Amino acid sequence: MVSWGRKSSGYWGIGKGRYNPGIERPKISPVPAPPLGNILATIQHDDLDDSRDEDLSSTRITEAKYLASYNWLNEGHRIIVPGEPPKWTPLSEPTELRQDSDEYYQDLNTARHPSYPLEPMVQAIILEKPDFSLRDVDIIACGATMNNLLRFARHQDAPFRMLVEVVGDTVFFVRRLNSPTEKIPEVWGYGHTFPDAYTTWSQESQGSQSHQRIMSYKLAGMSCLVRYEADGFLPDLVPKDLVSQEDDAHEDSNSVEDLQSAMQGATISSMAPTTTGAESSNIEILKKGHHIPQCGIFDLKTRSIKKRDVDILEAEIPRLWIRQVPNFIVAYHLRGTFNDIQVQDVTKDLKNWEDSQQPALMRFANLLHMIVAFARSAVEGRIEIEHEEGGDVLNLREQVGIVNKVLPPALLGKWED
Repeated sequence: MVSWGRKSSGYWGIGKGRYNPGIERPKISPVPAPPLGNILATIQHDDLDDSRDEDLSSTRITEAKYLASYNWLNEGHRIIVPGEPPKWTPLSEPTELRQDSDEYYQDLNTARHPSYPLEPMVQAIILEKPDFSLRDVDIIACGATMNNLLRFARHQDAPFRMLVEVVGDTVFFVRRLNSPTEKIPEVWGYGHTFPDAYTTWSQESQGSQSHQRIMSYKLAGMSCLVRYEADGFLPDLVPKDLVSQEDDAHEDSNSVEDLQSAMQGATISSMAPTTTGAESSNIEILKKGHHIPQCGIFDLKTRSIKKRDVDILEAEIPRLWIRQVPNFIVAYHLRGTFNDIQVQDVTKDLKNWEDSQQPALMRFANLLHMIVAFARSAVEGRIEIEHEEGGDVLNLREQVGIVNKVLPPALLGKWED
């Protein structure tokens, strides 16, 4: 069985905890990797040490703001915009939870929308912010692709592949998996059952499987949009009047005419689908949910009580920094019962980490500039980035195999003058 349930870890569906050999777990068959194209150029760690910009502000995230969001629904090919994350609703008395035992996908957006994994993100921006200039964005990515590049810049070894495509002057980063429905092997712990028990979807977002948020910020002197999955929000940190004001302003700014003109190739609520030919994806988009400010968003991890003395946050800070998530929850369990749950405001931790990592973040900034410049100069503006496990080089390759354009034709037109 493949589960569409939520996750509370760095991968879709996996939450590491105590392994129970008594639970029968599905065996995941390996999926062959797609072919590799010819190497066009390489980037080595030493190439990143040259300081290309003495302005240290380029190594810091600035002007960060929550731009738009959406929820994937369990049923049909549907999203709701803006959607909302589940609310933190801890149990009054700890209860022993069952372990995760289903199969889970590596990447939800790719599994749900394999032809154009970044399309829902762009559709949500157009609907939420019709006046936002997509043409002025330098990088559009997901948190996973940015994390992979940051790890390489920090000399942390992990294999990965990603597709890179230029639309106008905007450079898109898209994860390349062995298969859109590639599953995670060796899943154990409580990464699904814990959030199912300790968070609650609102009435308007019932039937949701995931809340996806888009952050806008400046990094390396470039404008970036980064999509990631939010685990939930802390209601005590979200002023009710602020949410109401945002909702009222949002309703005023989006007339029916605005929505119809903006959302080509999609269905909005009860409107008839607008088709753009055979390549239209026809995602159904429902206008539902509430704007939850970024100050209330949290990331969640579950761990065995045996890990109580391990600094869990230290390993997670780079990922939280990329996503600009200000709150972190670590829940420790003893045989599935969570008696120790820590809720932390990590805003200062993110700032301190950023201050302490300036040499590594300068390498990261240099890496982003190298990739963007090379992609913009490449034939057809399409390349693949590949990093082998144990290697100290990024291979910039030709794209080969069956690879769609990054967006359907109707959305590519948004970058035309």
